[in-house]
Amino acid sequence: MQQKKFEELFESYLQNNLSEVEQQKMMEIIAQGAHDDFIKEKIHMMLKGNHTTEAIDSEQGEFILNYILSKPENEPKVITLEPVRRNKKIVRFVFAAASVIVLAFVGSTFFFKSSPVVPETVIEQPAAAESALIAFSGKQLVHLPDGSTVLLNDNSSLKYNQDYFGGTTREVTLTGEAYFDIKRNEQKPFIVHTGKVQTKVLGTAFNINARSSSDNIEVTVARGKVQVGDTEKIYGVITPNQQIKVNKNTLNFEQNKINAAVVTEWKSNYLILDDINMQEAVALISQKYKAQILLSNEKIKNCRITASFLNEEDLDHVLKVICSVIETEYHYNKAGTIVLEGKGCE
Repeated sequence: MQQKKFEELFESYLQNNLSEVEQQKMMEIIAQGAHDDFIKEKIHMMLKGNHTTEAIDSEQGEFILNYILSKPENEPKVITLEPVRRNKKIVRFVFAAASVIVLAFVGSTFFFKSSPVVPETVIEQPAAAESALIAFSGKQLVHLPDGSTVLLNDNSSLKYNQDYFGGTTREVTLTGEAYFDIKRNEQKPFIVHTGKVQTKVLGTAFNINARSSSDNIEVTVARGKVQVGDTEKIYGVITPNQQIKVNKNTLNFEQNKINAAVVTEWKSNYLILDDINMQEAVALISQKYKAQILLSNEKIKNCRITASFLNEEDLDHVLKVICSVIETEYHYNKAGTIVLEGKGCE
């Protein structure tokens, strides 16, 4: 489709003048990435204009996002980012494959209704009884309603019922492997269901490997205490660098000492910047890529960022994305040090 025709189509979309068939056609065109520059420029113009009526409403934005996230698993995953707030404006960047699509809201309207990092979320609604079931799949960082986080490994999934989560207990069901970092709440235990096995904690960090390719479920503690058992008995309570391994079929189990860092080494392939300032972000990036990074302006340290890089992206890709979000630039000096330049944040 020619650029002019696409621009007219996109304008009609913003005005809610497209049919469902026309909307689907537009989504297919967007996915091809040929008009990313136009969309990005359009959003920038909207932000400069301070006209909230021109902003994409939540229903439109969610439609675009859901289309992008519905790509096949073998396509590059989506990375979501949130920049610092400036003058009550919130911009969220969605990087899909090698192209950039920018979706934004002006004023107090939020594009994403839940946590700062938007996971690949599927809300199952085949019947009224299941309407509250929320499921996440594929490698991503999941923010739960109680402030806990779950880092899913690839080919893994997590689900919970939002109507009951946080009532007397906080319960989730895991398939595959995940690293849990749970907010402590002594009145509301956190329970992970993996088949017949239940892992119960009050607040701690631990790893569960329940992949279908293995006959065992392995629970390994990185911090705190974890109770492992089933509906009839408790297998044991384990502390840091201890593991309980349970046979899925017989429920026979064994408890061993183990290096938790080795078990959770899979996390090192991910770079998670979860609502942190740039000083903290630079430290994590430098550690992962063994690179020296300098900030030319002290105010850059004040900028906050939320980003997930889950596909072993190279350093330059990470820097380009971050610089786009916090409005900075980077270059390599003669010594090979990376220098970030920009006005920073108040």
